[in-house]
Amino acid sequence: MDVFKKWSSYCNVVPKQNKKTMKNLRTGIAVLVSPLLIMAACSNKDSKYKNLQTGENVYIIKSETGQAIDSVSGKPVEFYVNTETKDTIYGETGVVVNNKVIKTADGVYKLDESKFKTDVEKLLESGDDVKVKVDGDEMKIKTDDKKIKIDGDEKKVKDR
Repeated sequence: MDVFKKWSSYCNVVPKQNKKTMKNLRTGIAVLVSPLLIMAACSNKDSKYKNLQTGENVYIIKSETGQAIDSVSGKPVEFYVNTETKDTIYGETGVVVNNKVIKTADGVYKLDESKFKTDVEKLLESGDDVKVKVDGDEMKIKTDDKKIKIDGDEKKVKDR
């Protein structure tokens, strides 16, 4: 017990200059360690999303245009998986694209366009009263509320 009192009285007698140095040292350590803690938290396996291309856990934020961005790297994420629901999401639009993604021979993921119905196919399957007229490369479609004209790659939609 006597040794403890002697030690504590010795520790309390620190010159003012050393106290200031210790305070600066603690502040410096806090400044250096904070980014490391943030990076560790951001690379935590508890993230809700996984980048499909890289397999890395990511924290997704939306850009001004609505595109998915990895909040740590700041890079766009084309496809990502919600690890809770197991849904694959297209980062460009935020639309769920389960079973509509293929992996190319180069190992790159891309949308399988054959799995998406065109607007024309959706209208024809809708059961609405639809009139279709085809003349060469030009197609005109009329419904109760829309007129669609497709000429080659150009598409125009008008509300009726």
